[in-house]
This record gives sequence, structure tokens and C-alpha cells, in this order.
Amino acid sequence: MKQLISTTALTAIMTCVAGSSLADQNHWDFRAFIYLWAPELGGTTVTGESMTVSFLDLLENLDFGLMGALEANNGPISVFGDFQYLDVSADQDSAVGPGIPASADAEVTGFVFTGSVGYDFRHTQDGQLVGFGGFRYLDMDTTANLAVGNGSQRVSGSISNTDAIVGVRGLFPLADRWAFSFITDVGGGDSDLTWQAGVTFDYQINNWNLSFGYRHLDWNIGNSNVVSDLSFSGPIVGAKLSF
Repeated sequence: MKQLISTTALTAIMTCVAGSSLADQNHWDFRAFIYLWAPELGGTTVTGESMTVSFLDLLENLDFGLMGALEANNGPISVFGDFQYLDVSADQDSAVGPGIPASADAEVTGFVFTGSVGYDFRHTQDGQLVGFGGFRYLDMDTTANLAVGNGSQRVSGSISNTDAIVGVRGLFPLADRWAFSFITDVGGGDSDLTWQAGVTFDYQINNWNLSFGYRHLDWNIGNSNVVSDLSFSGPIVGAKLSF
């Protein structure tokens, strides 16, 4: 059933994109969003232990990170894609007793992609109010190596979830050069529940918009050998370019 929901969402997106392209191939407008999201990582392990990792801790151990979004509009039809990729690793040396060395190293790689197709109910006015449907894909791999004395152990786990989502996002002018935007969605599939909410304030400079705000992204994972729930929450800053 979960796979059927995800497949149906993907099929609907491809059908809408194809239909809108045939309707008018010469009037696409694009907006790219390059941003830095500074989230705190929270969650609960499958053993019931709570975990919290601050953004400073993530940044200190960050090997590579990339975040961005792209929106395409053709009349009232809106196609949107957003992704985040993080590669974090850490190692530590210690001792468990006199003359007994111990070391541990861990690596976490995570990729999140959200894709959607929507309808802009304000396409003949300033701003946007888009109702959309789509999917969110989460892929996370964790690997840990523990060595004590002459012995060692390797532990690994992975999550690969695809969820159908529905939501609404908007962009509304506030004053000269200033605008307010928001996004919220909810869904499920491989996860028991996933949802997000975010707000930003934008300041326009020619074709650019400087943006700052706050974003929360959450999963109730369900059946997993890594975590039972996972969340990212924190401030976001970036720049949007229209072309």
C-alpha cells in the first residue's frame, strides 16, 4: 500500500509536467534558491534514547554539504524541487581502563529530496498561493567502528523512505522590496508521518532576493534499524534568483 501511494504520486507529477509542457512550452519562468540551513538534529533511536546534535557540532564534523531548490512556473502550473545533502564524520580516542586504549569513529550521510507539482491560485495577481502534491525521499546511511584493546566491532544501518505529500506554499508582498513566504506540507508512505513548515522574509535586489527565516522538517520513521523519528529544525539564510 505504501509503495502504491508513492508510485501514484510520482505518476501524477509526471503527468502534470507533461501536460503543462504541451500547453505552452515558451512561457516558463524559473527561480533558483541557494541557501544555508543551520538545523539542530533531533530524534529518537530504536532503543528509545533521545538524541540532539546542535548545528555547531554538525558543522565541526561536516565533510561536505549542499542545499538548494529550483522552481519553474508556466501560468498557474508550478513545479518545485528541493534537496539537502550532508556528509558528517567524527572520531574519538579514549581509554576504558589502565593500559586499555579505545577508539571510535562514525560517519553519517544523508540525502533529502522533495518534489512537487502545484497550482497557483494567485497567478493573475502579485504573489503566489500554491496548493501542491508530490513526494519526499529520505536516504540516510550510518556507519560506526568501535575498537577496544585488540578487538573491534562495526555497526551500520540505513533508511530509504519515499512518502507522498500534500501541502501549500505562498509568497506575498509586504512593502517596497519586502515579501513574506511560507511552506507547509504533510504526508506518509514508507514513513508513518512526515511534515515540514517554514517561513522566510525576502528582500529584493534587482533579480535577486535575499532570504532569511526558519524551517522544521520531521519524520516519524516507523520500521527502521536506526531511528524511530528524526527532525531537522533551525534558521535558514540564502539568495533567490529569478530568470
